Formats: sequence, structure tokens, C-alpha cells
Amino acid sequence: MFRSAYDHEVQVYVSNGSLTHFTMREVHELYGSWQLWVLVMVGFLIMATGHPVTLPQFDSFGLRLAFWFIALFVYLLLSMVYSLGACRVWRTIVGGPIPLIVLSSPLVLAATYITSVGLTYLFEPHKPPLLSMSWQMNVRNVLVAHVFETTALMWLLPAQRARKATTPQTRSVTLSGRTMALDRVMRVKAAEHYLEIYTPDGVEILRERLATFLEQVRPEDGIQTHRSHWVAREKAQSLSGSKLTLSCGEKVPVARGRLEAVRAWLDDHAETREVA
Repeated sequence: MFRSAYDHEVQVYVSNGSLTHFTMREVHELYGSWQLWVLVMVGFLIMATGHPVTLPQFDSFGLRLAFWFIALFVYLLLSMVYSLGACRVWRTIVGGPIPLIVLSSPLVLAATYITSVGLTYLFEPHKPPLLSMSWQMNVRNVLVAHVFETTALMWLLPAQRARKATTPQTRSVTLSGRTMALDRVMRVKAAEHYLEIYTPDGVEILRERLATFLEQVRPEDGIQTHRSHWVAREKAQSLSGSKLTLSCGEKVPVARGRLEAVRAWLDDHAETREVA
């Protein structure tokens, strides 16, 4: 469920009226790009060094800088659950893509108020916690965030997609602290508290749960045929009864409750599609 939500597409209208889309996986990958953090650092410098009269928040530079760092952390922490929920509610009530500024404004305000109240209580307890909050400041924060979000979605995200399209992707899985290339995993079998990892070099036995492995793979990588078995797409050949035959001739069991799902998956993903 979490993986499907992570890859669920969000469609938004940006300020110029154009429609753009993204998944939370793409957004979280964008968080790791140096281009985004250069943009963020420039914004932090501008906002933190602004005069308290024109950019009211806290009197000291240190607290203003801390405010923006913590507010960003709160924003990122809440963004996934909030964005998916807000888009679902919007589609139910209004229908269609949601304007970006409508989507992000409540999140920005929530991050602003949580951070401002928390820092005031900790470092300026003599002040009322909402003293620095004004409608002008709220509008400013929403607009500043909107500029950064628009820049990220219209320029940085397409650039990230272009880089990924031209760069060979080597994915891996991490099990029991070990990292291995996913394209070397032919099938996986769970045996009590251990996993048997079948690779071209043989079988590796690791103390790990099958659920940990399944969290790191996608439907296009392979299929879980049984509560104890997973098979890579390249190795799945044909389904006969309750057995899935692999390209090497081996057979793995298919649970009765998964037969229809395995048939559908073979039609969509398997290299050869033989279903009896």
C-alpha cells in the first residue's frame, strides 16, 4: 500500500496555467539533488538576512536562520501524507488537477506556525507565541514557497527526468546490511527467519524477512507467487496449474489466492506469456 501511494501520480496546475505531474518518489529523489539545495540555500540566505522590519520573524539572525531550516524540515516531513490526502479530497469534491498554490498553502502555513510557536516557546518565552505571525508574513511565506515549488516542478524536475532517461539505472536491494544488484536476483525463497537468494553464482542465505525484500522491488521487477516465493520477471516463463515454470526449468508454487494476480502479471510483464 505504501509503495503504491509513493508512486501515485499527483497532477497540479502551476501559476502559468500549465499542467504538470509528479510522484512522491520523484519529489523525494529531487530532495537529494544538489541543484535543489543550491536553490534552497539562496532562498535561506535572502530570507534570513532580511531586515526584521521588512521580513518580520525573529529579532536575531540565528533564530531567523533556524526558523527557515526547521520550517523546511517540517514541510518535508508532512509533505507526502498531506499531498496525497489533499489531492484525494480535491478530486472527490472538485475533480480534476489541483492548483499548486491551493495544494501547498495549508502545508506552508502549518510548517510556519509549528516552527514559529516552537522556537518562540524555546528561545523567546517572554513573547506571546503568535506575536510574530501576521497576515502579511503568512502571505509572504506562501508566495516564497510557491516560487520555489514552481521552479522545482517546471525546471528542476524535468531536468532530473532527462538525466535519468540518459543514465543507465542499476538498482539494488539491501538485506541484512548487504547490498546486491537486483538484476542478479533470479528468485527468492523464504525459509523461517531466512531468505534463500538465488543468483547466477549460486544461493546466498541471509537472515532477513521476505517483506523487507518486497518493499524494495516493483511489479516490473518480478512477482510474489506465494507467501514464501518471489520470481524475477526475466525468469518467469509459464504458468501451469499452481506452478510457475522458470526459464531454467525449475517450478515454484503459486498460492491459490494469487493465481489470478500471477496470470494478469504474466500478461503484462513476463518475457514469455504461456498460461495454461
